[in-house]
Amino acid sequence: MSKPTIYTVGGTVQAGGGIYIPRQADEELLNLCRDATFAYVLTPRQMGKSSLMVRTAQTLAEEGIRAVIVDLQELGAQVTAEQWYFGFLVKLDDQLMFNTDVVSWWQEHEYLGVSQRLTLFCQQVLLAEVKERVVIFVDEIDTTLSLEFTDDFYAAIRYLYVARATNPEFQSLSWVLIGVATPSDLIRDPRRTPFNIGQRVDLTDFTFEEALPLADGLSLPTEEAKQVLRWVLKWTGGHPYLTQRLCGVLLKHMKSEGLEAAGQSYVFNEVLIDQIVSSTFFGVMSMQDNNLQFVRDMLVKWAPEKIYLLSTYRKIRQGKPPISDEDQSFIISHLKLSGIVRPKHGFLCVRNRIYQEVFNNKWIRENLPAKSWTIEQKIGYGYVVAIGIALNGSIIGLVIANYYRGREVRQFNQAHEQSQLLTNYKNAVIGAQLYSFNLVAVLEDPQILQTKKADFLKSVEKAKRFESQINGFIDAQPQALAATITTFEALLEDYATNLDSYVNQIEPVLREIDAKNVQPQKIDSVRKRLLKIMHGDTAMRLEQLSQTLTNILENAEVKEVERTISVEHTKGVERLIVTVSMLVSFAIASIIAWRTSRAISHYINTNSKDIRIK
Repeated sequence: MSKPTIYTVGGTVQAGGGIYIPRQADEELLNLCRDATFAYVLTPRQMGKSSLMVRTAQTLAEEGIRAVIVDLQELGAQVTAEQWYFGFLVKLDDQLMFNTDVVSWWQEHEYLGVSQRLTLFCQQVLLAEVKERVVIFVDEIDTTLSLEFTDDFYAAIRYLYVARATNPEFQSLSWVLIGVATPSDLIRDPRRTPFNIGQRVDLTDFTFEEALPLADGLSLPTEEAKQVLRWVLKWTGGHPYLTQRLCGVLLKHMKSEGLEAAGQSYVFNEVLIDQIVSSTFFGVMSMQDNNLQFVRDMLVKWAPEKIYLLSTYRKIRQGKPPISDEDQSFIISHLKLSGIVRPKHGFLCVRNRIYQEVFNNKWIRENLPAKSWTIEQKIGYGYVVAIGIALNGSIIGLVIANYYRGREVRQFNQAHEQSQLLTNYKNAVIGAQLYSFNLVAVLEDPQILQTKKADFLKSVEKAKRFESQINGFIDAQPQALAATITTFEALLEDYATNLDSYVNQIEPVLREIDAKNVQPQKIDSVRKRLLKIMHGDTAMRLEQLSQTLTNILENAEVKEVERTISVEHTKGVERLIVTVSMLVSFAIASIIAWRTSRAISHYINTNSKDIRIK
């Protein structure tokens, strides 16, 4: 009876009984979980995400940290928001075994929204009953991209993270998001703050050193097994799935040839492995491989702007010009999520030789839409249209359209800048107040007190910087301000005065306990005075000003939305003007072509008569 293979092709290594190969990501994710830091592992399929998750959860459990794994695929896609969120809590209950009856609790709080019930459940039940630290792994988060109600789910997770600043008990709960998506995909509503928390963990391909344990499964002498592994990596580039699958195929080939016994080093050579790669992954076989099918679907079936996506991939494949790795580019992010490309020294390259051969130039040409234009062709067409517009004078209309659109875009940029500045200023002032509250809790520890005091003063300085930026913005006299200049100036002046007063009240009190070995009675006295300041008239005035600023910020956000709509409308007007200009130009060109054709025909007929006469 032959021994079982160590290679895992699909699914987790743990479920298949295969060998687990640790990478740098293992240590990174484990340390983040130990530190209760929010993390996410968002990479292409079959890179080992689930195996990494299970391995990390097992290690955490051994260290006394409760690890919960929730596979969102199990919650379903044809469900209501109520069913989906309740199903999520049931998965938590299945693994943490709360004393509270989840069904009854959920029904008793049905007057609340589903996302609010989730955050409240975490506070009232999960954190109250589970005394150990808890890490929740949320797997297959890309399944939420087809649901209309999960923006609130990620907003709730962000709330649980932000709440740590004021509620220390939340620090014992952390989350790890796993799936095929980008952070910007998770909250799709452009009017809401994007999901921008957490630490990213990158899953890289196997290096030769990392992949060495796979050589043991080939039943070859050590050095010959290492050489075969090098030939394998030449094709797979260390891709976890492709590497294990190709090793498995080589092992199967040895068994079929009856050459499984060790010592037969002549079994493999580079040419033979190239032939096995070709028969396994190329031609019709490429349609039967799950990983290649996923990449194909990402590039063709689920591709945004398919023409630009394939054109960009073609440039990356050719390497001319080099394409930079830009996380802000939606096209590049999609290519990286498909797995077909990876960053290398700041630029993008095709992930491995198998992808290079399967998705070659012929495949790109076959999958580009019929009669699709390249960017270069569109530019050439644009030059032709521009010449036509210049001939009939309609260039003036284009200039007017561009000016009109440019004005709207400038106003939109101003509205966006205004919203951003006000948000930053408000957050800085509120942050200063929150840091001041933290001072009370650390009075007994001079070292921590000095750190918290420095954080408090940094927030104050940050608020002053944003105040200066807002003044500069107002001085530029932008259009559509969210409030009158007088209101802005009065608000900023009032804010600055009260914030300085707040700082001047707190600092002298803190100086009284700067020395070491301060008596407890003195610390209690300082604590009472600080609390009195933090609930005094100045603090109340700052809260009133924050509410006023919130109202102005809401007005600024409304104006930003209005400007967004205006820009969209302007695009339509611009397209109309350009279209009319093109039609006029083509009409003129047609008339000229018709008159030219008549002139040519007349010339030919005249010359024909002269020839016959002669």
